Amino acid sequence: MGQTLMSEKQYVILASASPRRRELLEQIGVDFRVVVSEADETLPEEIAPWEAVCQLSAKKAMAVWESLPEKEVVIGADTVVALNGRILGKPGSPQEATGMLRDLRGREHFVYTGVTILMPQEDADTPFLQRTFYEATKVRIDAISEEEIREYVNTGDPLDKAGAYGIQGLFARYVKGIEGDYNNVVGLPVGRLYQELNRMKRAGAPKKAAVFDLDGTLSDSIFSMMYSGNKVLNELGLPTFEEKDYKYFVGDGAANLVKRMLRKAGDEELAFFEKAYQRYKEIFAEHCMDGVKPYGGIPELLKSLKERGLKLAVLSNKPHAETIRVVETLFGRGTFDIIQGQEDGKPIKPDPQGVFRILERMREEMGIEALAENLFYLGDTATDIRTGRSAGAYTIGVLWGFRTRDELEQSGADLIISHPMDLI
Repeated sequence: MGQTLMSEKQYVILASASPRRRELLEQIGVDFRVVVSEADETLPEEIAPWEAVCQLSAKKAMAVWESLPEKEVVIGADTVVALNGRILGKPGSPQEATGMLRDLRGREHFVYTGVTILMPQEDADTPFLQRTFYEATKVRIDAISEEEIREYVNTGDPLDKAGAYGIQGLFARYVKGIEGDYNNVVGLPVGRLYQELNRMKRAGAPKKAAVFDLDGTLSDSIFSMMYSGNKVLNELGLPTFEEKDYKYFVGDGAANLVKRMLRKAGDEELAFFEKAYQRYKEIFAEHCMDGVKPYGGIPELLKSLKERGLKLAVLSNKPHAETIRVVETLFGRGTFDIIQGQEDGKPIKPDPQGVFRILERMREEMGIEALAENLFYLGDTATDIRTGRSAGAYTIGVLWGFRTRDELEQSGADLIISHPMDLI
């Protein structure tokens, strides 16, 4: 049974008594109930603050998980303030709070919050998926006076807060600035939490098919596009480009490739576009297979996925006829169950309509009912990641293609792999 994403109402268990964390979950519309953790919070000495919050959040989540008669999603969290790597926990007395605030005034420090999510899964080797992460936010405190410290400590507010202050209360008037997630300082990075919950939902849903981008994911095809583009530029008397340039021209369809190469060649107004685009299509139709080959490990991956019962599909911004030609030439007819290229009048990636069209064809042509979360979506560019994420598929960035890890991470890939068989 597929699992729904967190945009639909669902209860989670918050393994924390913090009223601030409760308020933050309410703020983003997550229904929850509180089960306070009784975990042992002892940690080794000399532990790094980010390691401390990760370990404690995992301990809290696990303690609550083990106490539940019926397994539900559990969220554990822990926050510490760190000054020059030294952890400042909750003060044990007004005197200790005063000392912490003296240390922090006029200086920068970091607030770390660790979060652990435990999500039950059915029909799997392990009873739950676990995700532990942390966020760090830099905070700058003004040069507050002894009188201001004394006044704040006398309110009693510092005594239940890591580092002896709460950024959301009276102490806000002494905060000079922050770099990072404000909610992380309050006690829970809810934006990151929400995305991780959805990512785990996508990961945990049973998979029925794998959808692949073509150029840069299944096939190393840069030479054919470089040849066609440079031939057009030569005919126009414009400078030509190298493979590294074409790796950034590609990814959004032939029209955008031609626009990008023309602009880089100096045709900022795209005066040559109509002529160049028509000529590019003519040349590429003849040379679309020149130098094209599957990436190492792709045939083995396809075989392994088929053995596991997954259907295989291709979604490309390459024209539909050429997409079919390339795929069937490289892999043979019948290897892929659905091949979907660019069709006139239909939006191209990163619009998710291509993914929905594949789901529709799975239902009509194969009788398979599936949602986007039942798909793996693999691609090598930000365009691919945005396509998969927009559709709601579990989206995997691949590093053997045309773009970088940074681009894939910034685009929000659920997973990044460096070799095709890493998916298995």
